[in-house]
Amino acid sequence: MLTTKELTEAYQKFNDQKIVNLAMNESKSLRGDAIPILESEILRRNLDKNLLDWIKLERNFFKGAELQKLKKEIQNSECSECGKKFNNVQGFNIHYLSALDSTFNSEIIVCESCGKQLRKKSYIKTATLGFLSFRGIINVPFYFIGELIASFSQQKRSEKIIEEFIFQNTGLIREYGIEKVHVLIAHHNIQQAKQNE
Repeated sequence: MLTTKELTEAYQKFNDQKIVNLAMNESKSLRGDAIPILESEILRRNLDKNLLDWIKLERNFFKGAELQKLKKEIQNSECSECGKKFNNVQGFNIHYLSALDSTFNSEIIVCESCGKQLRKKSYIKTATLGFLSFRGIINVPFYFIGELIASFSQQKRSEKIIEEFIFQNTGLIREYGIEKVHVLIAHHNIQQAKQNE
């Protein structure tokens, strides 16, 4: 682990774009003693002062009662698939095997009904298209065994997906407010689908 002095020297060597990228995309994951160094580099280089506000939003993590309130808001939010509200929104890992050894894997947040429907569709795709792949005869049975095992920890997996969503979107949730979390969830689900295209 770098000392504070070594970290300061390293940040001074970064170009402006790297500093902006750290502030915009990685500040929530930086260790605590790196934040003042990053902030001083932003000021020293006369970069956009809004970066300092963004860092504060990103690092204002949800904890305790506030985190539980946000989770409850997510659970009762509008489903981005069906548009229904108060339908037990949860995190789902949707994945399937397809022809030519390609796979689809996403972690989405939708209502229980839509999640089960999407999961059924993934089973059908794997059962039909998965066997067309080169190693389908081996991969498909292992896929279904894995799904059976994963079904026993669905609640824990759902909570992990939601907590990861909250962590990744802390700054945006802080900026737009908890009441707009359904918009961020819809955007998240779209991004999850696009990553597999």
